[in-house]
Amino acid sequence: MKTLDQLKTKLLKNPQTRAEYDALASEFETARELIAARTQAGLTQSDVAERMGPTQRVIARQESG
Repeated sequence: MKTLDQLKTKLLKNPQTRAEYDALASEFETARELIAARTQAGLTQSDVAERMGPTQRVIARQESG
């Protein structure tokens, strides 16, 4: 069974897959920053949702990129 890192390495050898992956880099970075800020503040997704107005599911989707 392959690990996630092994699978990712294999898939990214394909130039088309690599291009699509790289095109999404800013979205993934934004998601990482959102998660880091939320956890640093000691908030759950539900806490953020309550403060901002959307549902927890919306926050989860934003964090998943």
